[in-house]
Amino acid sequence: MERGNKFAAKMMNGNEAVARGAFEAGVKVAAGFPGTPSTEVMDYTHQRYPDIYCEWSTNEKVAVEVAIGASFAGYRSLALMKTVGLHVAADALGGAAGSQINGGLVLVVSDDVGRLAGDDYNDCRHYGNMFGLPMLEPGDSQEAKDFMVKAFEISEEYSTPVILKLTSVTCKTNSRVVIDEDCTYEAKCREKYPISFSKVIMTTIMMKAKGSEHPKLTKCFNDFPAHYKRLTNNCNDYDINQLELNGKKIGIITAGTPYYYAKEVLPEASFLKLGLIMPLPEKKIRELAEHVEELYVIEDGHDILEKNIKDLGISVIGKELWPKFPEMTRFTPDIIEEKLVPGAPKRTPIKDVPFRLPVSCAGCSHLFIAQILRKNKIRAAADVTCGLIGCFPHMEAYDLQKCMGSSIALAHGYNVAKDNKENFVAMIGDGGFWATGLAGLTNLIFNNSQSTVIVVDNSCLAMTGGQNVASSEFGFNYKPENKLDIAKVCEAIGVKDIVTVDAYEYDNLEKSILNAVNAKTNSVVIVKKPCVTKFKLPKNTPSYIDQDLCVKCGKCIKVGCLAIESKKAQDGSVDIVINQDICTGCGLCSTVCHKEAIKQ
Repeated sequence: MERGNKFAAKMMNGNEAVARGAFEAGVKVAAGFPGTPSTEVMDYTHQRYPDIYCEWSTNEKVAVEVAIGASFAGYRSLALMKTVGLHVAADALGGAAGSQINGGLVLVVSDDVGRLAGDDYNDCRHYGNMFGLPMLEPGDSQEAKDFMVKAFEISEEYSTPVILKLTSVTCKTNSRVVIDEDCTYEAKCREKYPISFSKVIMTTIMMKAKGSEHPKLTKCFNDFPAHYKRLTNNCNDYDINQLELNGKKIGIITAGTPYYYAKEVLPEASFLKLGLIMPLPEKKIRELAEHVEELYVIEDGHDILEKNIKDLGISVIGKELWPKFPEMTRFTPDIIEEKLVPGAPKRTPIKDVPFRLPVSCAGCSHLFIAQILRKNKIRAAADVTCGLIGCFPHMEAYDLQKCMGSSIALAHGYNVAKDNKENFVAMIGDGGFWATGLAGLTNLIFNNSQSTVIVVDNSCLAMTGGQNVASSEFGFNYKPENKLDIAKVCEAIGVKDIVTVDAYEYDNLEKSILNAVNAKTNSVVIVKKPCVTKFKLPKNTPSYIDQDLCVKCGKCIKVGCLAIESKKAQDGSVDIVINQDICTGCGLCSTVCHKEAIKQ
């Protein structure tokens, strides 16, 4: 990238700024798997910077491996995911940590802090501690852009992958970013190491295993602890770690957006704002600790900074004042004010706010499957994303659910434990199927399990915004000849009984599922219907409820459709109605009404 002199200030959210930072850093390859709140990083990169190769990989582990391969080729690369995706990618990241790095390798990982329903209790910083990786945490969009460039410089200087930690606040908040509009793209390339192996070879040499001094091993050696130690010393001079010595009563160590909250509440306090959160700048921390009477750490997520600072022998106050999950997962100005400002008003939560469960979109094919499973008392394991909604109390369609792609292996395990006497069914979306479910299905086949799998083929990753999957007919790099077919893949790995059915053909769908469940072999039912939200399916004539026939039994509400509502009538009674603006006319609700009150 070449710099010009035409500087301009623009409003960007954090995701936009990270994409801009990738452009300025000269990234060649970007791979990832969508996950709120950082999905748009890939979208902005692909839309605005066409010189950067972008792909939605089949899962996060694959995305990291793609980025590692590009890095070994000499080019700067990034992998994008949310924190639970990093759990999937941890194996690949562990193999890269401590290995020789050619082109800079950066993982952009977002913690979904603050949501009342989500993965807000996860904290990606644990991986920095576990693998000994540098981590940077921006607090606004300007830092998101600038830290992205810095992360690649650190990666190459210290031969290590680097994690750029985002949060839902930094991803989605708009703030001012100064950019050089005359910048031109240049893919950065650095070919330093002719070979690069996982650190198992390095640890073997470090532990002085017999024969480890062999020259064919030592030529692969990369002293990653020495690199990290050197970074630990040098980061005391980094300008992204900002020490502000003001008042001597209160000192605060913080990172990310909590810095701005604390600064707003306590403008006279002394601060150490960390840009590099791993490793810690010990000299600056000690300087702050000696300057103030009381030292606090304010951090979103878990008490990781606090523990790492205490490991340095420095006393700091943190979670004993601000308890972590489930009490809180992120800071706000009033949370800080309540504890550190004398006479501050005590926070009182708003009362009587109803808790609203997530509901499927009107016409979603998952509603049909959930209804058939409930009606026929078929026990089943659900996967994550849209099908997960069927686990909630208003639907109660599933008995078991864990991580993405797991339902097939979960059902197999249940069935073999029951000696295949009870067909416990697996339901999985096409995104989960391609991500990791295919491995579970392969395992099911070669271990001769008599299990049934329902694959919901809605042609996209619906829950995360409709990104492409391997069986979609669109995507960044889509070519018709490369589209994969779920049925053909199932046949190729040995599934005995395969049927494909339209979700809206209710009777046929129910018959197909029952036949598969009763079959004395492994079986797959592929339920096809494009996502109603992503593809804007044409609506049929909306349904309505004849109030003269309705007995208010509530069976239609248990379908879980967003279009079915309860409304108070003028006489105070409650009517069940169908929202005509939302209803797709799929007809599912009419299958549960025994009074024939639901009509078109």
